Amino acid sequence: MLKRLWERCQEWYVNYSEFSKRSEEEGLPYFRDKLFGSILLLTNILGLVSYVPSAVLSIYTGELFVLYIDTFAVLVLLFLAFYKGMSLGLRKKIFSINIFILSFVLFLYLGFRGNGATLLFMLNIMITLYSGREKGLKAVLINAIFYALLIICIYFELANIPSFGMYQVEVLFVILLNNILFNLLIVFAVSFLIDHLHRALLKGNKLQLELIEKHKNVLKEKERAELSDKLKAAFLANISHEIRTPMYGILGCAEFLKSYNTGEKDYLEYVEIIESNGKLLLQVVSDILEVSKIDAGLISVDTTTFNINEIINEIYISLLPLAKEKGLFFLNNNNFMNEHDTIINSDKDKLTSILKHLLKNAIKYTNKGGHVALKCISHNNDYLEFYIVDTGIGIPEDYFKHIFDPFYQVDIQNKKALHGSGIGLAIAKAYTELLGGELSLESREGVGSTFWFAIKTNLNEN
Repeated sequence: MLKRLWERCQEWYVNYSEFSKRSEEEGLPYFRDKLFGSILLLTNILGLVSYVPSAVLSIYTGELFVLYIDTFAVLVLLFLAFYKGMSLGLRKKIFSINIFILSFVLFLYLGFRGNGATLLFMLNIMITLYSGREKGLKAVLINAIFYALLIICIYFELANIPSFGMYQVEVLFVILLNNILFNLLIVFAVSFLIDHLHRALLKGNKLQLELIEKHKNVLKEKERAELSDKLKAAFLANISHEIRTPMYGILGCAEFLKSYNTGEKDYLEYVEIIESNGKLLLQVVSDILEVSKIDAGLISVDTTTFNINEIINEIYISLLPLAKEKGLFFLNNNNFMNEHDTIINSDKDKLTSILKHLLKNAIKYTNKGGHVALKCISHNNDYLEFYIVDTGIGIPEDYFKHIFDPFYQVDIQNKKALHGSGIGLAIAKAYTELLGGELSLESREGVGSTFWFAIKTNLNEN
């Protein structure tokens, strides 16, 4: 509570007094000015608090001179605190002189019974804090001159100073000398600390500026990367479209050519090669176009109601010839408790694409005599789990974090002479997430892989 109250007082006083026109970037001078403002405000508050009992005691004991000097010092402090028409440098000088006069007078009048020596000691520290080591040393020098004049006056009996009559000159000399030496020690210690704090502040400011500059560079690079991604997505979409258009023409012509020379085996075989490779190229181009749309955030979900069992059977039947061609055992293992579980609300085309990409990938990387299995499990009509299990070449664990990246292939060195665009898994993962699910992988090199994904069965509830 006191901390919040003090912070509010500081904020109000800084706004009221308009102390320093410096900015925080100037470093130490700014903080010294700010510190002086806090010292002046706190000195006024504590001075007024201590003034009341001191004035009462002075009147009670008849020490009216102490009352006069305290009153004068407090009035000067109030004037410095609340009079705006004065420069900051002049405020510091008058503040220091005011405390010096108060300290010297109290020390001469009360000796070691008063707090004059303590005020001088505190003033040396404050001057070092808000004006620097040089001014602090000058303050100690003024103290030394004052003490020297005091010793001379007492030794040569030039003035009668009752408050020091009980002390021998030698003892008083040692006390005052120790006082000066202790003041010097404190001034050097405080200035040493301030210098190190200043260096740390400068280093911190330098690091902050470097971080700001690096942050700006990162933002620039981010903007360039985003622009590059947009250009890449636009290029891929455009080039994919430009390739698909003539490919449809080539495939149409290939279909038309089938009606010629139907009795010539070699001719039909060549036409079949053109058609099959054309379809393969068209599929690759279509996949690239899908990836570019995904990167550009142009893919949306088209929810319809359909029978998942029918979709699975259609996919199974369409891929069964490819599996038989490679000599694989292709299994369709569904686990639907009743017919109601097979009716879902989702995006039919995207789910079909996910299953086809994963199954084609499993068939592609499984050798002759291996197994590929598709299993689907329904969970209370809330979500469906799909498992695509194969006994293929497997995937090293080091590649797991990259396997779903576009254009990435585990068989990067082409050891198995397998070909493909490397984007099927990326599309499958993106579509799975669009359908409210996730896609994960378990695999052992040389043993096989299991791709698992789950989707919500009612996207309309989102």
